[in-house]
Amino acid sequence: ISSQIFTKNLRRNRMEVVKRNTVQKSTVEQVVLSSCDHPTAETIYERVREIIPTISLGTVYRVLGDLVSSGKVRRIAVPDAPDRFDKTTCTHAHFHCSQCGAVVDIATTFGKEYLDGLSTGGNIIVEAEVVFKGICANCNKKAV
Repeated sequence: ISSQIFTKNLRRNRMEVVKRNTVQKSTVEQVVLSSCDHPTAETIYERVREIIPTISLGTVYRVLGDLVSSGKVRRIAVPDAPDRFDKTTCTHAHFHCSQCGAVVDIATTFGKEYLDGLSTGGNIIVEAEVVFKGICANCNKKAV
């Protein structure tokens, strides 16, 4: 009988964990999908904490990893800065302002056709991530 009770409690606890993680995952996903500023994991964590005060930064990182792995969001590796997360998963480039840290989308013409035309020395390109770095229009206006 104790084995049956243990199994029943284990199932109930697993369901509670799955439900809690589902709410956490859904909230993190909604925060990313409603963001237009390419937020960092820390920024996403702060936004999610307004909704779920008990969520941990580790949970946010794990959920973001899952969302990236599933193709629902895109991780943007920014040189010398924390990774950013993007709701736009189609091929496009980014611009990173070296002064204020802003990351914005850049419309590009280098799609599959461009990649197919590259000489790769036998390497197979499956994805390209382009991040331009410079001074954004807002920072440039402030400097003038």
